[in-house]
Amino acid sequence: MHVLTRILATLALAGCAAAQTFVEGFTNGSNQGAWTWGAGDQIVATGGNPGHYLRTQVLDTFAPQPRTGAGVTSPFTGDYRARGVTAVGIDLITLGTQFNFQREVTLILENDGGTPGSVGDDLAVYLISPGFVPQPGTGWASFDVPIPAQSATLPPGWQVLQGGGSPNQVWNAVLTNVSRVRWFYGNPEFFFIFDIWQVGLDNPRITSELGTAFCFGDGSGTACPCGNASAAPRGCANSTGQGAQLVATGSPSLAANDLVISASGLPGSAPVLLFHGTAPANGGAGFVFGDGLRCVGGTVTRVGTRQAQAGVAQWGPGLGLSLPFPQTVHFQSWYRNVAGPCGSGWNLSSARSITFTP
Repeated sequence: MHVLTRILATLALAGCAAAQTFVEGFTNGSNQGAWTWGAGDQIVATGGNPGHYLRTQVLDTFAPQPRTGAGVTSPFTGDYRARGVTAVGIDLITLGTQFNFQREVTLILENDGGTPGSVGDDLAVYLISPGFVPQPGTGWASFDVPIPAQSATLPPGWQVLQGGGSPNQVWNAVLTNVSRVRWFYGNPEFFFIFDIWQVGLDNPRITSELGTAFCFGDGSGTACPCGNASAAPRGCANSTGQGAQLVATGSPSLAANDLVISASGLPGSAPVLLFHGTAPANGGAGFVFGDGLRCVGGTVTRVGTRQAQAGVAQWGPGLGLSLPFPQTVHFQSWYRNVAGPCGSGWNLSSARSITFTP
């Protein structure tokens, strides 16, 4: 499958147009994430999907487990919830085995408790994908798994592989600090015979929202002013009973000038101002302001005012941002809410940081 086609399929799977996908193609020896089979790793220039790929010729194991390096910080690790991760994927090929097999492909997300290599305090959750490991001679197969990172409870189909506490506690601990991504050939709860595998992987990928959301009305930072809390990734609750949030689409390229920022969860046709600043306010926790939290500070610039339609307002494309410009900019919207729960007459959405490129 062509890379562009696969990325589009990933976005459709994630159900979110406001997304960007990072793909490691192993070109010229690149390997962000330190992907490994555990033995015999070799980046080969041809035969991938397409081009370079990571293979191993003699892997003596009961189950191949392509995975990111232990203790390695990369685009594939970190706080999936804050990053708005929506999907991860990989391409796999089987070049040869000794025995016949039929195995599912399982995605495992791990939190090593800050001690890479130690299993004593590891936490892990997994999901068995609907596809099967490709047979020898059948070529490449693509696997993409949706990640419901904003769910506060263990989603249907997901299981706890390792860790104490309730399933929901393990899920939240892992999703807010993924230290390793691992794919497992089969159900990780089963036992398998050893085999000699010749296998390859290409295009490990992760899809997330553009930019990083912060300043939620869920109590993770400054408390909302009158007990009007709301669930992440939204700001403090308004008269609709929920908070407003910012979502970015397009790209962070100033040259492309295709960035679109949308505020949703607004009251009806409320007027709303989008602004940006050079620094998070109060370390990103924000200060009480009206019925919400103002979390953007530094040098503040107004982008423009819109009238919401059915609770949604949009700015761009063509915001005209240009250099000289801070590399990372923090956006937030301020909107009128006369019937708001705290009586101030206004509120703010959650905020979003975007790192721009020329």
